[in-house]
Amino acid sequence: MTGWRREKCRSGYCTLWKCWLIPSLAPGRRGIVMDGNKLEQLFAKFKEQAEAISARVYRVHDSSAAGRQLKNIIKELNIKKIAAAKSELVSDCLKAIKSQDVVVHTSDLRQHSEDAELGLSEMDMAIAETGTLAQDSTALDQRLVSTLPPVHVALVRIDRQVDKFVDAVDYFNEQDLLPGYIAFISGPSRTADIERVLTIGVHGPEQLYIIFVDQAGGETCE
Repeated sequence: MTGWRREKCRSGYCTLWKCWLIPSLAPGRRGIVMDGNKLEQLFAKFKEQAEAISARVYRVHDSSAAGRQLKNIIKELNIKKIAAAKSELVSDCLKAIKSQDVVVHTSDLRQHSEDAELGLSEMDMAIAETGTLAQDSTALDQRLVSTLPPVHVALVRIDRQVDKFVDAVDYFNEQDLLPGYIAFISGPSRTADIERVLTIGVHGPEQLYIIFVDQAGGETCE
C-alpha cells in the first residue's frame, strides 16, 4: 500500500512529495527482523552483485576486525592520507591505524578531501539485488569522502541489509524528515559517455572497498 504526502526536506529549502509505503520492513526498521538464514542469503546476493561491478567486499566479526581490514588496505595501497566522515564505527576502525604512518583528517574535510588518497565513511544500507550502498548524505562530509578520494572504503553493519531498492526507500521514508541528499553507490565510479568507452574513476573513486561488520560497537580496536 502506498501514498504521498507533502513535507519539507531536511535542508528546509524545498517542499517535497514524500512517498509512504506499508511494506514488510515498516515496524522498527532500525532493527530489521530477519533470521540468520535470510541475513546470509542477503549478504551472498549483495556480494555477488557488488563484485560483478568491481567492488571488493569483505565481512568481519566486529569493529576491531574492520580496523585490521582497513589497515591491510592502507598497507596494500600505500595510503598516506585519509579523509574520514565521523561516525562511531568509523572512529573504532581508525583506532586500529594509529600506529601507522598515515595522516587522518576527520574535520575540515572540504579542505582535506581533495588530495586525500582514501575516503572512509559508514553507509546506512546495503541493497542486495543490485549490490548498491545507500546513505543519507545530507552532511557535506559524507559526500566529500565518498566522491573526491580515488579510493573509498565503506563500512556497513550486517543488519542493515535489505533485499530491494524499495526497502531502502522505505527506510528513508521512516525518518522524521526526508534527507536532503540520498546517495546510492554501485561499484566504483564509471562512465562511457565518450565514444562509449568504459572508463573507471572519472567522476568519483576508482576503487570501492566494502566492509560488512557483524557486531558493530562496543569493541575496542587494537
